[in-house]
Amino acid sequence: MNNENKNDEFVFLTPMDVAKIIGCSIPTARKLFYRDDFPAIKVGKNLKVLKSEFIKWCSERRM
Repeated sequence: MNNENKNDEFVFLTPMDVAKIIGCSIPTARKLFYRDDFPAIKVGKNLKVLKSEFIKWCSERRM
């Protein structure tokens, strides 16, 4: 495993990051974080998702 992959191992995305990636509004992205099938975690009052889990989640829903 190279250093770049090690650094990406624990990269977390916020609803704002997800909104930018998928091209939707921040409130719409935030709704994803409350779906039962979305791999979100709550850190205090903040919602986060591991970048690798978000990519996996997206790829499983691709048509």
